[in-house]
Amino acid sequence: MDAIRTDRRERPRENDPDRRGRRSEPRVCLVLPASAEAISGYRSIRLLDVSVTGARLEGRDLPAAGRDIVLRCGPMDAFGTIAWTANNRCGMQFDEPLSRGDLMALRQLADAEADCGMTTEERQAAADWLNGLAR
Repeated sequence: MDAIRTDRRERPRENDPDRRGRRSEPRVCLVLPASAEAISGYRSIRLLDVSVTGARLEGRDLPAAGRDIVLRCGPMDAFGTIAWTANNRCGMQFDEPLSRGDLMALRQLADAEADCGMTTEERQAAADWLNGLAR
């Protein structure tokens, strides 16, 4: 019986420095209001997820692939290029990697946005449950 050949061993591994693929960095999932500024104008969009190397955006009339934009969300401004577009969504590749501090600030901003619909008592109850103080 002959061995079955696959390309599994020929593909780059997670820790391979020459790895190529769609996700070279882990993404932080969040939904935040943001803006995208391009030569064609300014747009209100939503930031769906972000990593140190790029982001996924949602909005109407997004710039075409290959266009340069400035993404603004909370304390962060990032320059980059649209990598792909589909169904009112697009992927953006940053010109310079974001700092881990920028990612943490965006995560905190998303958490604060999520908390807005809760009263102080509800937030405290949720924190107590999460920390095992209430069940």
